[in-house]
Amino acid sequence: MKRYSLEDVWNQSLEDEYAVILDGDGYKSRLVYGVKIVRDDETTEVVILNTMRGGTYYSNINPQELEVFHKKGWRNGVYVVALSNYRTKLDSIQEQIRNEVNGKNSEKTIQSYKSYRERILNRYNEIKEKLNQLN
Repeated sequence: MKRYSLEDVWNQSLEDEYAVILDGDGYKSRLVYGVKIVRDDETTEVVILNTMRGGTYYSNINPQELEVFHKKGWRNGVYVVALSNYRTKLDSIQEQIRNEVNGKNSEKTIQSYKSYRERILNRYNEIKEKLNQLN
């Protein structure tokens, strides 16, 4: 099975028409579905970041996610990270709904959480379908 280097993954991201170009001073980067790939102009080091985790600073993707990029390439890796992010959001929303039901029990707030959950589920299913088409 072919393994992609980070340089290969970077080159795939350059060909991705959907990727947003976020070049800066001294680096080039692309962003798709909350996954940012950055290549330093001087060192040529490539780093893949998850913009949905880590608060103020983006965090590196975890080793399991990085392995997907090495095994299956840019777009497949992007989808896997995006699905993971959406699952985390769905868990958080579910917890917020549970807390609201057990706390103030505001119907308006609960409905708001439920409609947010529905939007996230739709995005999750959209990405899941795209991933299935790749595989």
